[in-house]
Amino acid sequence: MEVLRPKRLQLSVEMTPLIDVVFQLLVFFMLSSSMLAPMMRLTLPKASTADDPQNQRLIVSVDEEGAVFVNSESVTLAALQALIQKRLTDDKDKAVFIRGDEAMPYKLFVDIMDASRQAGARHVNILHQGGE
Repeated sequence: MEVLRPKRLQLSVEMTPLIDVVFQLLVFFMLSSSMLAPMMRLTLPKASTADDPQNQRLIVSVDEEGAVFVNSESVTLAALQALIQKRLTDDKDKAVFIRGDEAMPYKLFVDIMDASRQAGARHVNILHQGGE
């Protein structure tokens, strides 16, 4: 006499979806790790979009030699904070736009940002040249 036993189910893991997931993770980590260490080649002021010119009320410009202008009025770095503070009293947005030459010293850029913030600017924006 033969005893009938139920067949055992054989468990198996589908390898195809697992390989797909591992491959996608590999591609993701390869792409994200290449963006973690940027190269140090800097030629900045060019962008594909342009800023809206009607929002630019207080523009601080710096040329290659380090001369500072506020809306085409020449000003020294020492008098910059007082002039910005005076001009921001009427501005409800309290925004300052910085437009600098690409060869200007970085320290000067930081000094202008610092003077703008100390003068009461809530928004310090960087203007750039729109690219085609």
